[in-house]
Amino acid sequence: MAMRKLKKYKPTKFKAKDSRYDKDAADFAVMFIESLCHTKGTWAGKPFELIDWQEQIIRDIFGTLKPNGYRQFNTAYVEIPKKQGKSELAAAVALLLTCGDGEERAEVYGCAADRQQATIVFDVAADMVRMCPALNKRVKILASQKRIIYTPTNSFYQVLSAEAYSKHGFNIHGVVFDELHTQPNRKLFDVMTKGSGDARMQPLYFLITTAGTDTHSICYETHQKATDILEGGRLTLHFTR
Repeated sequence: MAMRKLKKYKPTKFKAKDSRYDKDAADFAVMFIESLCHTKGTWAGKPFELIDWQEQIIRDIFGTLKPNGYRQFNTAYVEIPKKQGKSELAAAVALLLTCGDGEERAEVYGCAADRQQATIVFDVAADMVRMCPALNKRVKILASQKRIIYTPTNSFYQVLSAEAYSKHGFNIHGVVFDELHTQPNRKLFDVMTKGSGDARMQPLYFLITTAGTDTHSICYETHQKATDILEGGRLTLHFTR
């Protein structure tokens, strides 16, 4: 089966009037991710070539810039069916924010409902590092602590879960929320997304999930917000889906 590649990128319709699409910034993000390799099954060891919808998302997020040169969007909500490479995409974005975003002492967190779920993306990211010579010589993997350290900027990617976290002072550059629909409540979500990235110029909250059924969850609330935006009910300049 032929891979569905993005034939021609069209900037998101939610780009603000004074924002611009920076092809170089978008190309860099795509190039970084495509320098990584798949880690599982028959695709293991093969280059991570973004398919059409994945590349559209990456270009929208990392290529849509405000007049000051920083990203317009600070929140991305990605809802996809099962078995669509969710963990691989989440891991690639986590590594991009940690190792490829030019941020000194970046703090990037991988969040999920429990440590086992949060570890899934971490394990994929760690394997991606091991398979990439350029990263492998610059990154320390602390498997027991579920932490990846990018030594040139002293940045890290750290696993957190709703069942085990403390409210110590976060200085967030990025959060990758895996399976948002399984969050037992909104406590971890609120701690990680409300004010914790204020000291950074372009924090990114990357929320990726399969569909859930709980209409009272933070995931459903976020889903409805994204749906309202897509249907034109209301517009926020910092949220993309």
